[in-house]
Amino acid sequence: MGIGLSRSAFFKSHGTLVASVAAIVCFLAGIAITTHVGDLVSRERVLQHKRAVTAILSEARARLEGEFNSTVAHGAGIRAYVGQFDDRPFDPEDYRTIAVDLMEENPSIRSISLAPGNVVRGVYPLEPNKSALGLDYRTNASQWPAVRKAMETREVVIDGPRSVVQGGTGLLVRVPVFPAATPGQPLRERSYWGTASLILDIDSVMASAGIADALKETLITVYNRKADGPGERYVFGNQILDGKDAVTVPLHLPGGLDWELLGYPQNGWSVTGRNVWITQLVGSVISLVFGAMTFLLIHEVYKVRSMALHDPLTGLANRRLLEERMLQLAALCDRSGVGFEIFYVDLDAFKPINDTHGHSVGDRLLIEVGQRLLGQVRQSDTVARVGGDEFIVLTPGNMRRQEKDTFLKRLSDRVSMVFEVAGARIDVNASFGSASYPGDASTIDDLLRVADGRMYAQKARSRPKTNDLPDEGLPQAG
Repeated sequence: MGIGLSRSAFFKSHGTLVASVAAIVCFLAGIAITTHVGDLVSRERVLQHKRAVTAILSEARARLEGEFNSTVAHGAGIRAYVGQFDDRPFDPEDYRTIAVDLMEENPSIRSISLAPGNVVRGVYPLEPNKSALGLDYRTNASQWPAVRKAMETREVVIDGPRSVVQGGTGLLVRVPVFPAATPGQPLRERSYWGTASLILDIDSVMASAGIADALKETLITVYNRKADGPGERYVFGNQILDGKDAVTVPLHLPGGLDWELLGYPQNGWSVTGRNVWITQLVGSVISLVFGAMTFLLIHEVYKVRSMALHDPLTGLANRRLLEERMLQLAALCDRSGVGFEIFYVDLDAFKPINDTHGHSVGDRLLIEVGQRLLGQVRQSDTVARVGGDEFIVLTPGNMRRQEKDTFLKRLSDRVSMVFEVAGARIDVNASFGSASYPGDASTIDDLLRVADGRMYAQKARSRPKTNDLPDEGLPQAG
């Protein structure tokens, strides 16, 4: 694997990419957790809102149940009053006083009617309810079932809202009357006298129970679970609650009513609020900070690893990384039989360059030599700086003699090109030594020694004699 300035840059960019991906994943995970927590907070807020609406419904239920119990108590009063006159013919005037008193005490009562033998003989007030006189419940298909049920069960039955003969709609409270023939006579042994009916105005009942006031803040529906048709199920309130996520409170009413209260806020359940916004804001900030810290940590790890395996000046692989690559190729050779080549490169007379032009120029020359070597190798090769002015090129696979000589010549020609810097021209020369694994050595240390020895042998052969040195000329690195 070729490793140099371009490989180092790739390593760093790869580290940046990995760090960025990890940071994004952490940030998105934090946002997901924040969203989940925000949903939990929103649900809790909805639950709190539902509890508040349930409390409103509970108060309305208590008042509504009180209204109905009071009305039934009035019916029981009429039933007891009838017992005073059951031994003489029916006279409506006997009941006028108690009827007037009951209607004054309970404004929700529109009218009171008495039907001895199930035929209406008395109605209060007479106007505008005179049309109800003479009504035989047994011949009225809409009202007879409730009257008959009251007779059979001997209990109060509340029916409606239902259309009444005297006009409009109302709740019909049927009170069966069974006067006692003797004091203390059991109810089951008494004879049926007739029915007392109290017609209630539904709007007045709901107003007295405070339902109308509650409607100003909350959509409330009184729902009849026993109604036959969809249109009869909504006794009072907002029918638009159908299909809404409304809270429900059952009503415990007398007379066999199976009603319940449904409640829903005017603007729907509150899913947002200060707590939700704070949760989302804090969670987003924490996610962002966590993502940034993840990026910096992973990026720093890659940076430290890059520094540990690369030469800080040239960006080439250092000796540690080179030896790791060589060990990997040696292990591969043990399995496949395919070895590798190393080429030792040493700049000649590098010290005079530093002395003459300064260390900055010398550093730039080392960087340039590294780039020249990188330009002659494959992607799978490694170029490493292993000393001050020493480089090693590692190539996987063994070369024939001619291939090796051609490669060495290409390296030598490229490295030996004149280096121009700051207006100065510097001749560059280098000595080369090569070795093959496993042909020349069976261990990495021995292989390096062989290549190093051949490099110094070439350096000795190419070193000019003293009497051949020019009197003056260009500074040389070879």
